[in-house]
Parts: sequence; structure tokens; C-alpha cells
Amino acid sequence: MMNQVDQRKHQRYVPSAKTFVYTDDSFGRILDISAGGFSLQYIDVESPIKEKEDVDILLGNLSLVKVPITVIWNNHSSAIGKDSVIMSKVGVKFVDLTNQQRDMIAFFLSHHTSGNA
Repeated sequence: MMNQVDQRKHQRYVPSAKTFVYTDDSFGRILDISAGGFSLQYIDVESPIKEKEDVDILLGNLSLVKVPITVIWNNHSSAIGKDSVIMSKVGVKFVDLTNQQRDMIAFFLSHHTSGNA
């Protein structure tokens, strides 16, 4: 069985600034990002990231709205954060991006990341 790293088609990078994802029900911090998707840590709530949905991403001083994603994996048994809040991790892939969204992600990867994840 292939692990998650073996399945990746794109190199992952660590954002150089805090980068956030917002949904209707939750928000989280991007841990690493690539041209194909990202992983993020979020506060584990009853309505976490849906399997398929559009999210808003704040990439440093850039913002992308209604970015379509599909959840690839979800780890509900992750670390406990500050104040005993349960933090979970999720890995997603981008789907059906517009050319503008692809260009903005490529710009972010080349100008706002601090190294390989």
C-alpha cells in the first residue's frame, strides 16, 4: 500500500507566513501546500471540513475565494492544542481550479514559501 507521500504528484512547501483556510463551519492553518493541494490543522468541531466544498484561502497578503477542494485524508486523533482544544489534520486536493486560481497558487508557491515540507 502506498503512503500519502508516495501518492503526491507535486512538491509540498511550507508557507513563509501563517496561511489560513476558511469554510462555512470551520477554519484552519495550512501546514504545507503544493500546486495540487494542501494539508491543514483545524479545530476539531462537529462540522469539520466537508468531503467536497469550496473554501476561502488567505495566503499571506493574497486571498482566493471559493477554491474547490476534495478531502483525501482526515486525521481526527491529532494533537491537543492550547487550552486543551482538540486539533485535527486534513489533506485535500484542488479540483477544477480556474486559471486565475492556478496562477495565484503558483505565485504564492514561488514567492511565499520557506522550503520543502
